[in-house]
Order: sequence, then C-alpha cells, then structure tokens
Amino acid sequence: MTVHSPAPEHPGARWRPNRRRALSAALVLALASAITACGSDEPSRYSRACGVVVDGSGSAAASRTGFDAEAKLKATLQKFLSDNKCRKTSFAPITKVSEASKCQVSPLDLDPDTSKTADRERARTAMRAVALSNALKLLRCAQKEEPGSDVLGGLSRIALSKPSGDDASFDVLVVSDFDQGDTDFRLGRQDLSTAASRRTVIDGFLTSHGTPKLSGADIYPVGYGMKYHTDTSHYERFNAFWTELLEGRVKAHVDTTYRR
Repeated sequence: MTVHSPAPEHPGARWRPNRRRALSAALVLALASAITACGSDEPSRYSRACGVVVDGSGSAAASRTGFDAEAKLKATLQKFLSDNKCRKTSFAPITKVSEASKCQVSPLDLDPDTSKTADRERARTAMRAVALSNALKLLRCAQKEEPGSDVLGGLSRIALSKPSGDDASFDVLVVSDFDQGDTDFRLGRQDLSTAASRRTVIDGFLTSHGTPKLSGADIYPVGYGMKYHTDTSHYERFNAFWTELLEGRVKAHVDTTYRR
C-alpha cells in the first residue's frame, strides 16, 4: 500500500488567513479616515475672547472737533472681529463715570453652534453685524449720559470680561480719542512735559482710579489722539503718557493696526 505524505507546509502558511484579515481591517480603517477627511470641510471653531470699548463723550460726535465714534465703529469693528477670529465678545462704554454707567449690552457668541448643514462663515458674518448694531446702541446710550470721558474706567470695566489666567488672550478695540476727562482728572490740565512729571501724574491717576486688570491683553485704539493731530508736541506728550500707562504700568500691548 502506498502512503501519500502531505505536502510540506510552506513556512508561514498557517498565518496567511490572519494576515489577510489584518490587512483588510487596516484598509477599511484607512478608507474610513480618508472619507472622513474628504467629507469634512467644517472650518475650525473660533475661541478668542474680545472686547469693544465705546466712547460716548462729547468729543465722539460727528463734528469738526469730534472724532466721529459712529463712523469709526462702522469702519473698523467688523474687520477687527473677523481679523482676530473673535468668539465671545463683550462691550463696555466710556462715560463720565464709566464703571457706574447704566449703559450695557450683553456679550455675544460670534461663532455659535449650528447644524452641520449650516454655512458657518455666513453665520459668523451675521453675528458680526449684530455686534456692530449692539455697539452702536451702546454708543447712543453713552452719548445720552452726563458729558465726560473716563477712559480708564471703561478699560477697567471691559477688564472684567478678560478670561482668567495670565496667558489667556484678550483683544480689545477701544474707539476713543483717549482724552481722559472725568470729575477728578482732566488730562489736558496735567504736566506731561517730562518723563518725571508724567510718572508723577500716572502714579496719582492710578492711585485714585485703579489699574485695569489687562495685563497681557492686546489693545487696539481707534481715534487715538485725534484732538492733537495737528499739534505734534502735544501729541508726543499725550502719546508718551498713554504708552507708559498702558504698556509700562498695565502691562498690556498697544497695537496700531486700526488706529485712524
């Protein structure tokens, strides 16, 4: 009787079925990942916190001597919000006593949750238009209050919206000429002629009015120093005062991107 011995098994043959299954599974996962990547064109969500401070003092009027806060808001606010990818955005007025002003509008989410089929960019654009409308409402309210310009108080008020943490980003658009003029302090009456005199003025000013908690924030002025645009020497002293106060004392960063 002839006995047929089984053909010798090729090394590794017994592993082929498992290997095929492993390769198939890997291929399925790769295809699934590719489909997900190709089918998802959802833009990344915004997360940056921002603030808008609006000066409603007499110098904000659309007059020969004013800086026209309304026109500047319309020209810069939506661009600022878009450029900086602002999401939660808060608002504060500048009045004679800014921190006690009754003028207020609620914070806005400029990148709200929407359905998966919604056009996110269109939704963001619509919310930026709402932000402008609310800022204009705040301006009109501030213009009805007793005349005055407590710029530092407006900055202190918006600082309440700054996210916690020293490294938390916060971009603040300030539509104001920065001509501080409240019950207790008028910038135009101060001696700003030397670095020493400016330090003395700033010391007293911050002692009486408090220091805004805006360390690490980026401040974008609009209308800054408009009163002195034809007086170089006064503007230089004015600018030196606010630069030392905002960057030297408050430890914020002043950005001139939207200054006009």
